[in-house]
Amino acid sequence: MTTATQRKVARKVPQYLVKEVLNGIPIHYKGYKAALRTEKTLESVTGTNGLQVFILQYFSRLLIRQLDENQYFIFVGKPGLDIDINNNLSSDLLVYEQSKLPMSKIDTHYLNIPPKIDVEIDVNIDTTDFTEQTYIYQKTDRLLSWGVEKVIWVLSESKKVIVAEQGKDWSLIDWSKDIEIIDGVKFNVSQYLEKL
Repeated sequence: MTTATQRKVARKVPQYLVKEVLNGIPIHYKGYKAALRTEKTLESVTGTNGLQVFILQYFSRLLIRQLDENQYFIFVGKPGLDIDINNNLSSDLLVYEQSKLPMSKIDTHYLNIPPKIDVEIDVNIDTTDFTEQTYIYQKTDRLLSWGVEKVIWVLSESKKVIVAEQGKDWSLIDWSKDIEIIDGVKFNVSQYLEKL
């Protein structure tokens, strides 16, 4: 005879609590278990915190003001990337060359063409299947191997930035340094936040 504890049945996690799928593994939002127990709201688990919003707004404004709007698209708001059946990723900010993303490729599905630049602000995942570091490395490797030219991670807790480019060693840089995004457009998160 088995007890209820021994018969613990795995509960299927609703799709809205899955942030993305990386290498065939569902990546859940940090705090999703508390949301399942109704200890947290869906919005508090899946939403973007205040600091992340300010950093994302900073990147958006820099790029929109300084890049040629006839040459680049800039997408924010968790744009999705459909790499293959085992990899459906979300991003914080994407930069596309317009010539590589024709309107004929745009539909109601995730984008399936690699962007030139992918910017990620912090890590908001459950670490049951991945450490944050492993997640960053695997996601970055997958994006670069798919064709993304540069992946930038802004990590607010450590105040560091990871810059990974195809064919180059990755860099770990203090966020108080001037760091190039693209075409001479540079950011300095520390300097920006000090001005607020």
